[in-house]
Amino acid sequence: MAQPYQYNGFPNGFGYPQPYNGQSYVANNFRPQYHNSRPRKKSGCKYNPNAKNGAEVMTGWNKSRKGFMSFIASPHKTKSKIKHPNGGNTELWMVKITMGIQEVWHTGFFNPTTKKLTIPALTMVANPNAANGGYFGTYLKRR
Repeated sequence: MAQPYQYNGFPNGFGYPQPYNGQSYVANNFRPQYHNSRPRKKSGCKYNPNAKNGAEVMTGWNKSRKGFMSFIASPHKTKSKIKHPNGGNTELWMVKITMGIQEVWHTGFFNPTTKKLTIPALTMVANPNAANGGYFGTYLKRR
């Protein structure tokens, strides 16, 4: 069964017949094909175990309703390690958060086995091993 055709609205009346799906010719043929492409990234994170000065460095960014936020983190100069009762080890790291022109320092806890950095003051986590270039965003604490 053939599709019904619609007059495309040229002023001279000699419009070319177009397949009708409720939209104009321009909307059908010149629209970016977002449904076949991957959605735009909203966060990213990278871990570099050997930076220029020999220290470990983690960087990341997040774009949300609050605005664009980026961070850079490295181990604290005391190199203190914290042992948890459940058997996990974490290291104390210093994190510099930048939002616009404002820079704030926070403490973070880095787990060397999973390579995750947790920032409890902001309830955010940075995971460089997540799919598609890492993740830096909020986390929900499980009950």
